[in-house]
Amino acid sequence: MQTILVACVALLLIAPGASADDLDEIRASFEGAVAALNGGNLDGFLDTVHDDALSFYSCGPTSGKQGREACALDWELFFNTTTDARFETKSTEYRIVGAVGFAYGEYALSVNYNGQGRQTVHEGQYTMTYTKVDGEWRIAMQHNTPAGDAPQPVRNLRPSQQP
Repeated sequence: MQTILVACVALLLIAPGASADDLDEIRASFEGAVAALNGGNLDGFLDTVHDDALSFYSCGPTSGKQGREACALDWELFFNTTTDARFETKSTEYRIVGAVGFAYGEYALSVNYNGQGRQTVHEGQYTMTYTKVDGEWRIAMQHNTPAGDAPQPVRNLRPSQQP
């Protein structure tokens, strides 16, 4: 009887719709998307993006707009104005919370703008949020935040107290 009770409690704690392979599937989708971007394969990347996805970047004309087409426009502009782009990730973590998956970590984007002949490196953090559609994990939201400048000197934001 105790075994049945433990089994029932365990079933209640398992996220609905999540399987033991979901983290591996999210990892494979994320790594495939990165490989597609690094190979200049925009369609391969977009194959991992949900039709109603949101994209938030520190730059880009469609940042914050909804839809796969908005995401495609940002990446097309990027690929049309750069060469030798390489997106590298580190400290990548994968999680599932309920029916939502996450891939997040740090990135370094090395790129040559308009053939200037020198590489520029942008670093920051990223979060890819996934949802499962027809058995496949798709990016529902992507968010990239560049690493900021060094912390600014401390200053008091309160108005000065004058007698």
